[in-house]
Amino acid sequence: MPGLMLADRQTHTFETPHGPVRMKKYGAAPGNEFVRAAVRAGNGRDRAALVTLRPAAYPYAGAWLAALAEHAPAAADDRNPDMAPASVRVVAKMTRTHANGVPRQSDGSVGWSVPGASARVWPDGRLVVTSHAGVELSARLEGAQWDTWAVAAVADAALRLLCAPEARHVTRTSEPRGWSRAADSWESWAGGPVGVKSGWVHDGSSVAACSCGWRVTVPSRLGARGAAAEHLREVGVRALC
Repeated sequence: MPGLMLADRQTHTFETPHGPVRMKKYGAAPGNEFVRAAVRAGNGRDRAALVTLRPAAYPYAGAWLAALAEHAPAAADDRNPDMAPASVRVVAKMTRTHANGVPRQSDGSVGWSVPGASARVWPDGRLVVTSHAGVELSARLEGAQWDTWAVAAVADAALRLLCAPEARHVTRTSEPRGWSRAADSWESWAGGPVGVKSGWVHDGSSVAACSCGWRVTVPSRLGARGAAAEHLREVGVRALC
């Protein structure tokens, strides 16, 4: 990435499609150098993320900084992000199943993985994504304006950069709603509920989704699994689950 081959204490401004990122190099000896980058909020004034880049991460730096700038909030204060790590994992597209719950560490952090890479997020806004080869993309997200969806989006971006090629398409299917009171599930009528009995409505539909953004709703979970398998065949990767 242009701009990372700097002298010690030299600065550089990297222009992303979503605003400039100010970078500064520290250390001159090979193996000890690193670059600090400040990502600004949408107002161009508040710092929304502080990034540390080691040499192994330099090839991914441009895309990583651009993703942070894209999802940065309009403003940033001095508080921790308004999110819960477990919620970030649930919302993230680059994750597999939540059937076994979301394990939390004693420090409040939550981690998850896809083939080739893993992510961990802390309540104070620290986010670290590491490849199995040891490349690390990390950031400290600053400001309560960072919500669960925005933190999940930058975690997804880093995982897509570092994961194994076949993991860029991770599919999931949702559990059907089943039987519920008709008054509480009016939206299911638009999709055509399977049946109605004594004021109850049965909705067997399931959503099949992929980490690439592909998404479809079908009448049954079996059909959703079939649609997900067909999507993987179309993009030319093998199923990961």
